[in-house]
Amino acid sequence: MAKYKMTYRYKNYYKRICVFVFLFVVYVVNTFSYAQSLDVNNSDTILIASEPDYPPYCIVDENGNADGFSIDLFKAAADAVGLSVEIKVGVWNKIKHDLADGKIDALPLVGRTPEREKLYEFTMPYLSLHGGVFVREGTVAIRSLSDLYGKEVVVMKGDNAEEFVRRENISDKIFTTNTYEEAFQLLASGKYDALITQRITGIKLLEELGIKSVEPLDLQIPGFRQDFCFAVQKGDKKLQARLNEGLSIIIANNTFEDIRTKWFGPAFMEKVSPGDIIRITLVIFIPLVIVVALFFILFLRREVRRRTARLNTEIKQHKKTLDEYKAQKSMLEESETRLSLLLNSTEEGIYGVDLNGNCTLINCSALQLLGFNNTREVIGKNMHNLIHYAKPDGAPCELSECKIYKSFVEGEATHSNSEVLWRTDGTSFPAEYFSHPIKLNNQVIGSVVTFWDITERKKAEEELLQLKSNLEDKVIQRTAELEDKMQKLRKSQTAMLYMVEDLNEITARLKEETRKLELSRNELEAFSYSVSHDLRSPLRAIDGFSGFLIEDYYDKLDDEGKRLIQVIRKSAQKMDKLILDLLNLSRLSRAEMKMSMVDMETVAKQVFEEVSTPEEKNKFDLVFENMCPAVCDPNLIAHVWNNLIGNAIKYSAKTNTKKIIISCMEEDKKLIYSVEDFGAGFNQKYADKLFKVFQRLHRDNEFPGTGVGLSIVQRIVLRHEGEVWAEGEEGKGATFYFSLPAIGV
Repeated sequence: MAKYKMTYRYKNYYKRICVFVFLFVVYVVNTFSYAQSLDVNNSDTILIASEPDYPPYCIVDENGNADGFSIDLFKAAADAVGLSVEIKVGVWNKIKHDLADGKIDALPLVGRTPEREKLYEFTMPYLSLHGGVFVREGTVAIRSLSDLYGKEVVVMKGDNAEEFVRRENISDKIFTTNTYEEAFQLLASGKYDALITQRITGIKLLEELGIKSVEPLDLQIPGFRQDFCFAVQKGDKKLQARLNEGLSIIIANNTFEDIRTKWFGPAFMEKVSPGDIIRITLVIFIPLVIVVALFFILFLRREVRRRTARLNTEIKQHKKTLDEYKAQKSMLEESETRLSLLLNSTEEGIYGVDLNGNCTLINCSALQLLGFNNTREVIGKNMHNLIHYAKPDGAPCELSECKIYKSFVEGEATHSNSEVLWRTDGTSFPAEYFSHPIKLNNQVIGSVVTFWDITERKKAEEELLQLKSNLEDKVIQRTAELEDKMQKLRKSQTAMLYMVEDLNEITARLKEETRKLELSRNELEAFSYSVSHDLRSPLRAIDGFSGFLIEDYYDKLDDEGKRLIQVIRKSAQKMDKLILDLLNLSRLSRAEMKMSMVDMETVAKQVFEEVSTPEEKNKFDLVFENMCPAVCDPNLIAHVWNNLIGNAIKYSAKTNTKKIIISCMEEDKKLIYSVEDFGAGFNQKYADKLFKVFQRLHRDNEFPGTGVGLSIVQRIVLRHEGEVWAEGEEGKGATFYFSLPAIGV
C-alpha cells in the first residue's frame, strides 16, 4: 500500500498537545479499571461495515477484503479490549442506515456533524480532515465558495459533504452518487461543474482512477473541517466506552503511531518558536503534566501496597493468583515506562526533589538545558547546589533563600520568572519555573519543578523597552510638530473666511448659469419641436408633390426631368431621415433611464427580425455565443442592437459570406458584447471617426446612411457607464464592441 505523508501545521500543534494529554488521562483511568476487571471475560464479537472507496481510510484490497487506516485502527482498538471484529463492505448511504437501525454494531470512519449526533454515539476523535473542491482542468468560473452557487455540485449520497453543502446552502443544484468513484468519473466526463469531498481522499481516488483532467482547487473551506471517530448505535454507551478505552490503549502504547506511519509515512512538525512553547506550556501542558504525575505517583504507590497485601493472601490459596499478580505488576511497570516517555516527550525541563533537595527524577529536556549527559550525574545529588547556587546578580544564593526549597518546606506552590540557572560548563541562562510540592497523606514528601529557558523572551522585553523609549521621544517630537501645524492652521482659517466669501459669490454665479442653462434646454426642446413639425413638414410636402408629378405628368417629362424629380425625392427623404436621427440623438441624451434585467439574446433576435427583410432572413446565418443578461434600459439598448445589427446586414450586402456572430464575454467586472460581420469592413486607422456625427467611411452611393446611427450607439452606451469601439479590415468585415457593467458591480 502506498504511503502518504502529512504535514502538521503549527495551528494544529496546540490542539494535538491537548488531545494527547486528554488521551493519556483517559488511558490512566482505563488502566485502573482494566486492572480491577482482569477476571472478567470481555471477549465478544461485533459486526462493523466499511466503504469500498474512501482511500486511504476505507478501501477494498485485491482479495475483496476491507482494508485501510481506519479499518486497521478499529481492529487494533477492538483487540486491545478483547473484542473480535467481523467486517462487511457496503455503500456508505446503506451502511450508515444499517448502523442507525441496529443491523450492524459500529462504523470505523464517521465524521462528527450536528446531524449525525442525533443518530449515533461517537468515540473520541482520532483524525481531522479538511474538505476540498475538485473541478475539471481549465475551469475559470470557480475560484471561491460563492462561485459554486448556481453551479452543479456533486457529492456522495449520505456523505458529510452532502450534509455540509445542504446545511450551508453552497448551491441550489446539488446532485448525489452512490460512490465517489462514480462522482469523479461523471465530473471528468463533463457531467457536473464541481465535486466536494475530503481533499486527501479525492487526490488518492484520482490517482487510482487514472483521471488527470480533474484537479483540486487551492481553496480553503473553513466550515468543512471534520473530526472523524468510531460511531456506534445511539444509546450504546457500553460499546462506546470500550472503544474509547481501546483507542486510549493503542495511542498510549504507540500502536496508533505505527498504524499511522504504515498508511501515511512519518509525520513531521514545523519548528515552534520559544514564545509559542511558553504559551502552550503555561496554558495546558505543565499543569496537566504535574496533576497527572502527582495522581499517577500516588496511585502507583497506593496500588502497589494494596495489590501486594492482597496477592500475599491469595498466594496461599491458589497458584492462579500468582499469575494475576505478575500480570498486574507488568502493567504497572509498563505504565511507569509510559509516564517516563511522557515526561521525556516535553520540551520543558522537569525534575523532582525529595525533602533534602536531592534529585529523584529528571527528564531529557532538563538534562539538555542544564548540560548534563545522563541521569547518573544528577539523580541523588542536591539540585540547589548543582544549578541554583547564585542569584541573577551573581551573588551566592543560600538554601534558606531558595524559592524551590521553600515550596515544599511551606507546602505551597511557587513561581518565578527572574531566576538564573547554571549549566555544567559554568554558563548560566535566565529561566522561569514553577515549583509544586508533592504530598502523600497530606504530608509533603518533595517537590516537582518545571522550568524553561527565557533568554529570547528577555531579549524581546529589552527590545520592547527600547521601542517604548523611542516611541516617547517620537511623541514629544510629534507634539511639537502638531503645535506648529496648529499655528499654521489658525493662519489658514483667516484665509478660509475670504475663500468662503469668494465661494458664495461663485455659488450665486453658478445659480445664474444654471438658470440660463435651463432656459437653453427649454429653447432646445422648442427647437426640437419646431424641427419635428415645422422643418419636416416642408420636406414631406416636397416628397409628396414630387410623387404627384411622377404620377400625373410622368409621360410629359423627358428622361432628365424624371431623373431630377427622383433626385429631389431621394434628397427630401434623406433629409427627413437625417432630421429624425438628430431628433433621436437629442431625445436619447435626455430620456430618463429605467433600468431592469434584460435578456440580451432575446432583444437582439427581435431586432434582427424587425430590421431584416424576408430575403435577408433566409440568406443570413445569425449565431449567438455565450450571451449574458445585463442590467440596462431595455428601450435604449434596443436602439444599440438596431444600429449595430442593421449596419452588419447593410455592409454585408455585397459580399458572399452572409453571417453575423453576436457574442458576450465577462472581463474586469464588465460584460463585453460584440457584433461581427464579414462584409465590406473599414480601414482601422479611421476607426476614431466612426462614432462622430456625420462621419462616414463609405460613399453614400455604395452604402446609404446619415452618419448619425453610431453616434446614437455611443451616446446610449456612455449613459450606461460603458464604452464602445470597433475593429475592422477593408474587404474582410468588421466587429463592433460595447461594454456594460457586470451584474452586481
